[in-house]
Amino acid sequence: MKILTRLQRFWLTVPVLCAGLWAASQWWGKGLAHPVGTPEISPNGCYRVQQFQPFWLLPGFFHPKAFPDPEADVHWFVRWEIPAFFRLYDHRTGQLIGQSEIYDLVNAGGPLSWGWRDFPTVTAAMIEIGPNLPDCIGDQPG
Repeated sequence: MKILTRLQRFWLTVPVLCAGLWAASQWWGKGLAHPVGTPEISPNGCYRVQQFQPFWLLPGFFHPKAFPDPEADVHWFVRWEIPAFFRLYDHRTGQLIGQSEIYDLVNAGGPLSWGWRDFPTVTAAMIEIGPNLPDCIGDQPG
């Protein structure tokens, strides 16, 4: 039976530690995120949208950068300028309705849209945050 040398054990352990650190950083990105600024409340008071900055253990360079278009490629090892995601709440009850993925706001962000009858979804430019509630489509209480 061959015993691994200390150097061999080190080189076998490093990839496992790096993969574990990356996975933890991806998971904690949303789990330990902190809010940015004040939440935006819809005109009729149905919804509240809060922007969050992800909590990454690793620099953004190590996190894949996607674009809201599902057909767009995911890019690795690129610079993030303003990584963020949004959470949509029912402002009347405080219940979480939806949450976006993490995107770079410089490329994909923009003004909020509270949805309308033909497209009942709250968005920030191209970023879909969550669905409208049946009793408040397009921020028009029913």
